[in-house]
Amino acid sequence: MNKLIRNGLMLSLGLLVAVSAGAKDIKIAANNTAYEPEEVQKLASTAVKMGVKEPLNMNLAAGNLTVSGSSSTSCVIKVGTAKAPQIAGISCK
Repeated sequence: MNKLIRNGLMLSLGLLVAVSAGAKDIKIAANNTAYEPEEVQKLASTAVKMGVKEPLNMNLAAGNLTVSGSSSTSCVIKVGTAKAPQIAGISCK
């Protein structure tokens, strides 16, 4: 039983290292938000996963963040007007 637990922990640790090593910064060409760099990267990552290609242009207006890039896909992320983004919806076309 101890060997099984130890092997499970080693596997979990290995997966954690693999995931963190695979994380990379998204290239952003333009950004008019006042968000912290970590928040910008999270929002950029979300847009890339939805099909927007790097480098990204991020434009915040009236609580809506429009993220576009080198592809025809763009996303509008409803983030509100707070100091930190509060995602209320995402629409990509």
